[in-house]
Amino acid sequence: MIGRRFALFALLVVSSHAFGKTGYAHGEDHCYYFDAPAGWTMDNKAMARKEVSMVFYPQGTDWESAPVAMYTQPVSSTPDRSAAVRIKKQVEQVIQMYRSASQTIDAQRLQVIQSKSGTAGELWKFTGYENRGTEFAAYFPAPHTVDFFVMQVSAGVDDDAQLPVLQELAASYRQSTDCKPCSDGDSCTLPQ
Repeated sequence: MIGRRFALFALLVVSSHAFGKTGYAHGEDHCYYFDAPAGWTMDNKAMARKEVSMVFYPQGTDWESAPVAMYTQPVSSTPDRSAAVRIKKQVEQVIQMYRSASQTIDAQRLQVIQSKSGTAGELWKFTGYENRGTEFAAYFPAPHTVDFFVMQVSAGVDDDAQLPVLQELAASYRQSTDCKPCSDGDSCTLPQ
């Protein structure tokens, strides 16, 4: 099991719980949709207390015990900078957060990615964690945020073999302006 790590920011309070195929994250400065990868559960309650918009884990597991898990979050970002600069700043903030906790992690940009809706982003790999796990992150600049998906892979699991699942999730990313607030939370799933 991975010791769950998060770059937590004061973002959203998510209180509803649902499982579904299509979901979205909604807040004052962001609205984006995504589809759970095949064979994965989408859950917006598991990490709601820590303001994590939505988590994903393989069916038959749960957030706490899954050897591979993912989550999505937006982080506020200055819109007057280029997409690459905004993403790089977010990566640097993650590195600094771990440095502040006396951990040195390495970040490597793997490739430019594009969602099916045409939004360009970047895929990064983070290594050097004390628990020997790996993280991959797909970053997408939005008008006022950088929206991202993170995959956490436990030590001993072939991280490169897991990467296509994150790529499937990232490919489903689509920015929007039509997210409607949920009745009791800011991150929702749509009925199947």
